Amino acid sequence: MNIILEYIGRHFIPLFLLLTASVFAIFCLGLFLRERRRTRQAELSVWGERGFYQSFSANKQEFFLLIQKSDLRILYISPNFQGMTGMDAELVRADIEALKNMVSPKTAREIVKQLKEWDRVQELKLEFDYRIVGQQELAHGHAVIHPEGKNDCYLVIFGDITEDYQARSAMKAELKQAYQESQAKTDFLSKMSHEIRTPMNGILGMLSLAKVHVKDPEQTNYYLDRAKSLSQFLLTLINDILDMSRIESGKMELEKAVFDLFAVAEKLDSMFRSTTEAKNLQWDVQMQDFDVCRVVGDELRMTQVIINFISNAVKFTPAGGAVTVTFRQMHKIDGNLHLMIRVRDTGKGIKSDFISRIFRPFEQEDASTAHHYGGSGLGMAIADNIVKLMNGQIIVESEEGKGTEFVVYISLPIAEGDQTVPESWKDVRPVEDAGDRKKAIEEFTLDGVHILLAEDNDVNAEIAMEIMEMEGAILERACDGLEAVRMFAESPVKGYDAILMDIQMPNMTGWEAAAEIRKLTRPDADIPIFAMSANAFVEDKRRSIEVGMNGHISKPVDYDEVRQRLGEALLK
Repeated sequence: MNIILEYIGRHFIPLFLLLTASVFAIFCLGLFLRERRRTRQAELSVWGERGFYQSFSANKQEFFLLIQKSDLRILYISPNFQGMTGMDAELVRADIEALKNMVSPKTAREIVKQLKEWDRVQELKLEFDYRIVGQQELAHGHAVIHPEGKNDCYLVIFGDITEDYQARSAMKAELKQAYQESQAKTDFLSKMSHEIRTPMNGILGMLSLAKVHVKDPEQTNYYLDRAKSLSQFLLTLINDILDMSRIESGKMELEKAVFDLFAVAEKLDSMFRSTTEAKNLQWDVQMQDFDVCRVVGDELRMTQVIINFISNAVKFTPAGGAVTVTFRQMHKIDGNLHLMIRVRDTGKGIKSDFISRIFRPFEQEDASTAHHYGGSGLGMAIADNIVKLMNGQIIVESEEGKGTEFVVYISLPIAEGDQTVPESWKDVRPVEDAGDRKKAIEEFTLDGVHILLAEDNDVNAEIAMEIMEMEGAILERACDGLEAVRMFAESPVKGYDAILMDIQMPNMTGWEAAAEIRKLTRPDADIPIFAMSANAFVEDKRRSIEVGMNGHISKPVDYDEVRQRLGEALLK
């Protein structure tokens, strides 16, 4: 037995211990590997969270704060806070009140008020301007505060939405402007409708009265004269409305032609001298400091502006007052003449609160102005826009009861060639007995003049033919441009003395017809051709000349003008 025990002790116990040690080693290895896997998973989790937080650090548009509810202590502040605000993150962490430095005191009070009214259940959204430290311009921020459920903290996510805010503001401004423009157009159309219907009502009424009193020539003539006067006012209004429409659409063009400033002064004197004398007004036109007189520009539009100011001055100045028009050469710079044109009166003046509105369409000082003085309220708006198209400026000075002064500053290119300046604008006044030609034109009649009239509108053709035939003219009508070319081509040489050509006609326009007539190989292909059309804009008149016409007469037709233009062309 002893021998057996001794054998077991010598051989099996060490083996048992070895087996036990091996099992323990395997167990420890398993624990190690399991712990290693857990650690690795923990590390991966930590790296994921770190990546999540680092994404905030890289984000230049948002940062977030974690704030403890109980004492409003900042538990966490994202690393990109300082980069977005320019503020020291540690300073803010130490004292949350430092956040108020981002905004103005007024904004801070508004935010505090909203926080006090917050129910702490729903998220709170705030928008406000804030200033980044070191920058002058304000940025715009958007903050969302989450209550975070049962947790004892608030999550504040702040975003810089400056670009979006600016885009929204721009869109709102554009929408507001579009609304204002739409409303302005609605108001314009409403006022235009009123202004057109008023004289139209008068015209129709006067014609009805004339028809009723047709057996009383004196009364009939009175009503017809009144209807004609209202028609002329309506035509002026329509022209003003068309001018405003073209100005607002950017389609008004300015002529560039050589004209004489002294001749403009002479025309203005001829136009207003008799009117001012009849009203017992002192009238004077002055030319000051000129050493050049011929410039390049749109004489018609410049004169239109001055006439508007003079008309108002004469209208609002009582008898015994004075109206003075002054042209003054200011400077000559780089081939341009800097010009001042002043219209001064001693009239009733303009109320100070109306001066700021005087250039708005349809604006008049008060409701009684149109009733007592007439006018559409468009003249000033047109004048202002014409001067702006000329890159000029209008200055208005007025005092109630003492008078008004309109001053226009414009710059016009100096024309090439002779610049002999007369001593006075009176030196360019036409002499009454200038010669036989002028007298002959004044005495010219249409008796025996053979005219080809191209007009597609039956009413217009009937009116033109009857009025001119009453003076002895012989007219033949073509209903479109194509027929006008055929009739002229088939007529004997010198069969027609002149052609009056409408523009907008079917088959062939008046411009096309005139060009075709000029191409004909006939000795009389240079026959006087005048456009007689409702196309009345500068570019229309320019095109008529470009296609070879002798002139352009606008509708409604002034038949005295037709007679004069034909006389000028035929009496060579």
